[in-house]
Amino acid sequence: MTDMTRWRVIALGAALVVMLGLAAWLAPIAAQEKSAAPVDQARIEQYLQKIFSAQSGGRIIVEPERRPSPVPGLEEVRFVVEAAGMRRPGVVYLAGDTLIMGQMVDLSTERNLTGLGLGPPTKITYRPDQFDLKGRTARGNASAPLTLIEYSDFQCPFCKQQHQTLQTLMAKYPGQVRLYYKHFPLTNIHPLAYAMALAAECARDQKEDAFWSLHDHFFVEQYTGSDTGALMERLRRWAGEAGLNGDRLATCVETREHAARVDADLQEGRRLGVTGTPAVIANGEFLNGAQPLAVFERYLEPAKK
Repeated sequence: MTDMTRWRVIALGAALVVMLGLAAWLAPIAAQEKSAAPVDQARIEQYLQKIFSAQSGGRIIVEPERRPSPVPGLEEVRFVVEAAGMRRPGVVYLAGDTLIMGQMVDLSTERNLTGLGLGPPTKITYRPDQFDLKGRTARGNASAPLTLIEYSDFQCPFCKQQHQTLQTLMAKYPGQVRLYYKHFPLTNIHPLAYAMALAAECARDQKEDAFWSLHDHFFVEQYTGSDTGALMERLRRWAGEAGLNGDRLATCVETREHAARVDADLQEGRRLGVTGTPAVIANGEFLNGAQPLAVFERYLEPAKK
């Protein structure tokens, strides 16, 4: 017997032991009285939200209707994960107050019985009124045919690349693009991204168009270091050149005056399933990662002719 064959036999034996153990465990559950207190839908939703948020963010919607499963004693609970522009169906099983996650296979036919009839993932189209754009300083024409809502990080090199692409797009199609910027600082890898997001909001306090001026500065002369003192010195120098009060800007950042706005952007992005930057919502379509110019141009085909 070869080593490969030996390991296959061992693996098969282990799988059978697990399946037999699961069958023995399910037997008393199937015999539970039907009068057992039903698990609250909100509890299931809350638990699944916690599980899936750690993986991909997004939003969980649990169907209120319980369905019989292929295994007696188990109920099927269906749900939808809305994340990163896609609506993906899923299923878990319920026995009393026990939630069971995983694949259900009929060993006699080797047929996967999990979630029969769930259907494929479908695309989500987002509307502008689903985003908090109140008080935002947009760049571009208010009646532009293409609206972009960008989740970005000032220390992210891919965001710098996307910035350059969007600058080219807006220059090539004047009046055709409207851009909103949302903060999504990835503080686990970009230690000063949160402070820079605060700084952009603080600059807006002194002069509305200073937000975009500092936004452009951060990407053109991107600072990828972790020295807070060096960043504050850069901000004071930039403020002087831009005609702003550098000390006032620094104090605003240090006191985290606009933390609520940055945090709201982060929470909104996570609900959409943003896990990395950049992420752009282009006329309601979720685009993940830095995209080439041609991707954005397809929304402006009439303008190209």
